[in-house]
Amino acid sequence: MTVIALTSVAGAPGVTTAATALAVHWPRPVLLIEADIRAVSTMMPGFFRANLLPSDGGIEKLAFAASRNVLEAEDLLNPAFAISIAMHELPPIPERPIPAIPQGHKMWVIPGFVNLAVADGVHGLWAKLPRLLVELGDAGIDVIVDLGHLSVDDSRLAIIDTADRVLIGMSSTMIDLNRAHQRLQLPDLATRTRALAGERYWILLNTPVAQSVPAKDFSTHLIPVIGTLPFDPSGAAVFSHGQPDSKPARNSYRSGIRRLAQDLPALSARDQRSAS
Repeated sequence: MTVIALTSVAGAPGVTTAATALAVHWPRPVLLIEADIRAVSTMMPGFFRANLLPSDGGIEKLAFAASRNVLEAEDLLNPAFAISIAMHELPPIPERPIPAIPQGHKMWVIPGFVNLAVADGVHGLWAKLPRLLVELGDAGIDVIVDLGHLSVDDSRLAIIDTADRVLIGMSSTMIDLNRAHQRLQLPDLATRTRALAGERYWILLNTPVAQSVPAKDFSTHLIPVIGTLPFDPSGAAVFSHGQPDSKPARNSYRSGIRRLAQDLPALSARDQRSAS
């Protein structure tokens, strides 16, 4: 089982884009959950290019089912519940195609909120979801959760505590280094990252337009860096806006994500060797 949570504590460094791209290139069957409570879904109009309807699946349907205390892990992927969207089963849409996933890859998506007004009413979901994710993992389905920005004492900390890896996205600038340093001093994250930095908690950097700060400075002053994604707006737009990728071999953002998709399972293998 692997649960990976992506979030940010400083700025807006493309967490959803990275989570989507990582799920597309994940080496095993995976469920991607867009669990941002500060903004409506960007996946529905972006990656899915407005081809789908809220009735096809989403976190609001998940929250409703969980509130009735009848939801089991297998229901998350059951077409009858229409909570998740099976990317590998979507028919081709020639007019506004959705970016393809690798041949044979099984990927489900639970898009985020369509109506942000209901986001404050689903706090109970975040306490119930960890059990379902663990059970889903036992069935051989990994999970990637896009949390967007993490506020102080966030109601979704239960997801953070369930995750095997927490990737905190930020730009490699002095501004984000300073912002993240201040945020990680607050008790809710300080108590977590100090004990498990480099084990559960890692930084995922994005290369900025402006002059960047070396990754080693983030590792020295904050927590270790798992990887740095290149500055490639056109390549990233494949996953953020559903832009066609005519030359995937030249997509440097995709190449960076592929490396990350290899490095994260390698950490799990390392942990298993250490445990034995």
